[in-house]
Amino acid sequence: MIKEKLIRYFFRPEIERLVFLGDKKQKGSLFVPVNIKKLWHKQSFRVKLMSILKLGWEPTELELTNAGIQTFKWDIFGEESDYGHKLLNIMAWHNCREWNFDSLAEADIKKAEAIDGMVLLTRIRYDHRSSFLNLNLATHYPFMCLLVHPMVVKIPILSLRYYLNVHCEFAFNSIRQSKHEKSDGLISYLYEILFLQQKTAAALHEYIRLIVHLQDEKKRALFTNAEIDAIMKADLLFSYLKATIEKTIALTGLIYSVENLDSKKNHAGKVKSLVECIPKELYSLPYYQFVLEYIKPEYLEKLNNYRTGLLHKKGIADLQPHNYVGKKSETLPLKKIFQVLHEQHTQNTAVLLGALAILTDELVRLDPPNIKKEDLPR
Repeated sequence: MIKEKLIRYFFRPEIERLVFLGDKKQKGSLFVPVNIKKLWHKQSFRVKLMSILKLGWEPTELELTNAGIQTFKWDIFGEESDYGHKLLNIMAWHNCREWNFDSLAEADIKKAEAIDGMVLLTRIRYDHRSSFLNLNLATHYPFMCLLVHPMVVKIPILSLRYYLNVHCEFAFNSIRQSKHEKSDGLISYLYEILFLQQKTAAALHEYIRLIVHLQDEKKRALFTNAEIDAIMKADLLFSYLKATIEKTIALTGLIYSVENLDSKKNHAGKVKSLVECIPKELYSLPYYQFVLEYIKPEYLEKLNNYRTGLLHKKGIADLQPHNYVGKKSETLPLKKIFQVLHEQHTQNTAVLLGALAILTDELVRLDPPNIKKEDLPR
């Protein structure tokens, strides 16, 4: 094997090379770092020998592109169950377009940059060992994933892997450019919901970490700090999930200029007001039906039961310490609670995707894009 010191002496190689998705480099363009050393190690002995004799070596564009594609799938888009293979193609098309953000207000830019920062931090938190946290929306709700294709003209979806990730600057600009009378509120709600998605994903990751950690600790103790932390994290997650649904309902209502849906006292009242505000001619569209169906109280029964137990009556035993003291780690209810949390997060994300498709319809009506249907990524 060629020694690394020899490589550094002859070539002074870069450690990483940035590979962009698409053929334009502009603010917000997607890119990933490619490790040059790993590409060198993949070269044949003949290529390495010839490179040393010539005192120079460069990876080919094809090698960089292929390595970049694998990194994009690994870091951002995920597998087929995450609709990652399709989103890679859609985002390649999107990143080849010329973007114009002239309609953005300064506050919009700050919000978009804040979400982008959260995305990077959440991506660092997650890694390939977190595959069981994938939402697998293409498996559970494949027909909803099809919406991301036409949505790219107004609200580009970057990823559905662990949470719904949007190209915020583009989406916020689309809302401003449409001159929607509730632009301020739509951007505020979208920002808050995307922030909740990030917090939910981060909290679920931490919850799983605590479960893994306490499996070792529990062997030596009747009750552990990891269990207490996991219970408190679950409490927080139920609040995030409930707030996500409430704000998604409010966002959907605001598309039709109906305000303050999130201020209504009970969930049934919010749903009733939303149903009344949506134009009747749109009821036949599958994603409208999906959103209206999955925000019904019966689809939130487990979430509501846990939430009610936390705040009222006698509580839920799964979230109370007496159900943990002296119990073996494999008998604890934490994994069952995780299933409830993860399932609700997946459902919430699918509902949010449907709500953003509804918003896209309205933005297209107000401000038709200069793109032919046949030119959209298929």
